[in-house]
Amino acid sequence: MKRTRSLIVMEANLPTVGLLNERRRLLDAIRAHESLLLLGPRGAGKTKIIRSALEDPPPRNDVTYIPYTSTLHELLIALTRALLESGHRNLRRRVLAASDPEEWLSHQTSIHLKGILWNSLEAEPRTIILDGVDGASYPIFRFLQRLYFARGMVIIAAARDGMALGALGRLFWDPRKVLQFRPLTEPDAGRLFELAARSLGLRRLNLSLDEFREKVLEAAGGNPGQIIEMCRLATNPQYVAGRYIKFAPLRIDALMRFMG
Repeated sequence: MKRTRSLIVMEANLPTVGLLNERRRLLDAIRAHESLLLLGPRGAGKTKIIRSALEDPPPRNDVTYIPYTSTLHELLIALTRALLESGHRNLRRRVLAASDPEEWLSHQTSIHLKGILWNSLEAEPRTIILDGVDGASYPIFRFLQRLYFARGMVIIAAARDGMALGALGRLFWDPRKVLQFRPLTEPDAGRLFELAARSLGLRRLNLSLDEFREKVLEAAGGNPGQIIEMCRLATNPQYVAGRYIKFAPLRIDALMRFMG
């Protein structure tokens, strides 16, 4: 199940806690034009670190970010749109002869789009960040395989674990090019809880937070997304009884947002 939009927005407003080494490693890969695989469970901070790295000045106009989609044609469409929006000159010359790029896209076959993207990116390489890979098919692997080995091209992928890569596991076989996200340390997890509680206004709700804090940190096991989600759910009156937070149902609902 996908995380709610409110959780994503709230995560974006919180500072990076306990993930500075991961952020630095990702930035080093982007600057050095090296492919990299980010692995960690949902909520580990992969997307937050990617977005944070892309906001690092100066703007990286040679980096193209796209959320993963399991259908090859949809992935080709998303990549084409993202490249056009970021001003990929070679692709724009091939596409913008059409009066309406969206109408042009709607008439393209996967075979045609693959050829256009291969030729455009081989002529003008980019760093492609593919976020949320989940069970990549062999057609997707074969499309990205050619780009992965093209001169100047870089592919950075993020997934829950090696199994979630699907066929893309054939590309990211080198452990030196894998960034494994670890759970937050106890001090960092506690700091994140306090930041989330303050951002959400939990301290102003006259709730008994000491016991809740202890339960959240134990249950989350250092997963920053789960810490934030449980704090967010605690603002919902359905999980509150007087000054106390009903932790059991809150925890179940929080876990549901990280399953699937």
